[in-house]
Amino acid sequence: MKRKKIIRLIIIVFASIVIIGILGLLVWSKTGTYPARTIAFSALESTNRVTITQDKLIIFTPVEEMDTGLIFYPGGLVEPTAYAPILHKIAEKGVLVVITPMPLNLAILNTDAANVVIDGYPHISNWVLAGHSLGGASAAIFVENNPTRIDAIALWDSFPANSADLSDTNIPVISIFGTMNNFPNTENFNDKKHLLPVNAKFVGIEGANHAQFGDYGPQKGDVVASISLAEQHDQVAEIMLDFIFLNQ
Repeated sequence: MKRKKIIRLIIIVFASIVIIGILGLLVWSKTGTYPARTIAFSALESTNRVTITQDKLIIFTPVEEMDTGLIFYPGGLVEPTAYAPILHKIAEKGVLVVITPMPLNLAILNTDAANVVIDGYPHISNWVLAGHSLGGASAAIFVENNPTRIDAIALWDSFPANSADLSDTNIPVISIFGTMNNFPNTENFNDKKHLLPVNAKFVGIEGANHAQFGDYGPQKGDVVASISLAEQHDQVAEIMLDFIFLNQ
């Protein structure tokens, strides 16, 4: 009888620890998330060129839609809507853009999110997968595991994890990153280049920083940008559009 009580007590204690841990993780993910700011909110408004819908996915549907789509994985602990400014600019040129909100705002918890988008738009024949920071690393994992589903990948101030070696892939890859004095801001950036194919395209934006790939304010540990938020957004959008159209 005592043994049963002890086992029951152990189960109750273990279950309590798990529940407390889950609740703690939920609170941490909410309080630690970088919220979208004013410019991002403005970019979420539909125009005569792009219709925006927000439900399980955030979708930018251009009026004059082509057969090309862009799936975007947000950075870790960043509200997905924070990336609306750049993505709206891309959609204006005829590219269907879909942001995939992630569990607890951590793309690593759903690296296969692109599958739902691809399956939902069978008329799109050319897919580009992009991601910022942790979102880029998670996008690389998807490409590693699903090499035939994506036609190109774009990493925004990001690099693959060691477990997602893309060096042998035939998929076009672009890495867009901020630099100061022509040196990458991201720690260990050069040490990770071997994980990308030899023909990967590397584009540095002088004066850009990590946080200004979105619109969510300063980020801990980031450098101070020497170019404006608007200028960085314009440059990233232009680089992305050149890459997308080149690989249609």
